[in-house]
This record gives sequence, structure tokens and C-alpha cells, in this order.
Amino acid sequence: MNNFLKTLLVSLSLFVLTITYSKAWVMDVWTIEGMDAQELSDATAAYKEKAMAGGAKMVNIRSSSKLRGDKPGDTTFVQVYYNNFSDMMSDQMLAAANPDWFASTYGKINQDASSNNAIMANDKPMPEGGAAGQTVAYAFVEITSGINFLLNMPKFQEVMQSAGAKVQVDSLNCATCGESVLPANAMIYFAAANMKDMGEAMDIFASSDIQRWVFANIAPHINITDAGVLAFNN
Repeated sequence: MNNFLKTLLVSLSLFVLTITYSKAWVMDVWTIEGMDAQELSDATAAYKEKAMAGGAKMVNIRSSSKLRGDKPGDTTFVQVYYNNFSDMMSDQMLAAANPDWFASTYGKINQDASSNNAIMANDKPMPEGGAAGQTVAYAFVEITSGINFLLNMPKFQEVMQSAGAKVQVDSLNCATCGESVLPANAMIYFAAANMKDMGEAMDIFASSDIQRWVFANIAPHINITDAGVLAFNN
């Protein structure tokens, strides 16, 4: 947890500097194990208040808990959303110059929790308000055929929408990913406004027609390394 406090929004791999997007949806996500979800939510809300008052350029910062998947109930997340990498780098410098923001918020909670970081991005407009729904089903994937994956993701979005799914379907690519995420290099997700919409979307996804399409057009080009369902706490 100490590494999380020291590096959240402070350090970033130099690889990010090679990204050329001037407009993107950038998500800095921390996976944290062994932390109380409510304490993390309270700390995240307090940090957001201080950072935004101090001039941070983040669009939003949220916390969530894993309801299903590997280690459900023990895994929480902090997600920070940006419109581009330039804003993220600006916040790195701002946070480094104001260490009390961390000490007075995240510093009060479990110091023994472990954490890993992944920075995801695409070049599409960010969801409204910097949010990706209140409930998210995701899969971290290793893309084995990039061109086929890129060609089929827009079709997958159309297939789900045509079937009536009330979810946003999209993918984000890794700019930097920690050891716990690799070899995954992307994330596919469904984002819903509530659990009811997510449940209905998952029913649609489980239908024979959708499954045949996915196994013919998406599954051959990816390896899933982790999957789960998240509920946002704030």
C-alpha cells in the first residue's frame, strides 16, 4: 500500500510519453487487494475534493469493488479518468508538489494492502462525465491478432446494440501495465447504468446467436487473463 500512496498519479512510465493522442480517453487504474471498500471510497472522495480544488485536470476519480471474478470481495480499484496524457502528466507534477493530499486521505487507510497499476487508453470520446457506468463487466485480454481484433470490435458493438443491450461496449489498450496484468494488453468492457441493465445485457451476451458470433469473430484473436464484474462505490 505504501507504493500505492507514493506513486498514484505521481510516477508514469516513459513509454507514455511516446503516445501521440492529443484527444483520448485515458484511464489510470489501480488494483488493490486487502483494503476495506468503504474506507477506499471515502479516501477517494476526499482526495478528489483536494485535488480538484488544487487545480487537477482529471475528469473524475472513482473507486469500485469486484463482485465477481478472481478474489471477489478482496479486490478494490481506484480509476482516474483523463481526456489526454498531457493532462495526466500535469497531474503527476501537481500531486508530487502536494504530498499532503495523499498523506491526509489514502495515508489513513490500510498500509499493508498490495496494489498494481495499469494505464489504459483509446482515441474515442470519453463517456459523459468521465464515468463508465455504475456497473462494469470487464475482461483483460492478450490480443493475439491486432488487426482482426480492431476490425471486429466495432462489429461487436453493433451486434450487442442491435440485440437491445443497454450497455456501452468498448475496449481500451494498455499504455503501461503492471506485472499482475501482463500479458494482457487490452481490456474489453460492458458498462451499464445499473445492475439490472447489466444483467439483461449479460443475458443477451449469453444467447446462442451472440455466442456464435463472439466465438467466430472475437475469441480466436484474444486470450482472457482476468475477468470480473465491478460495482462503483462513488
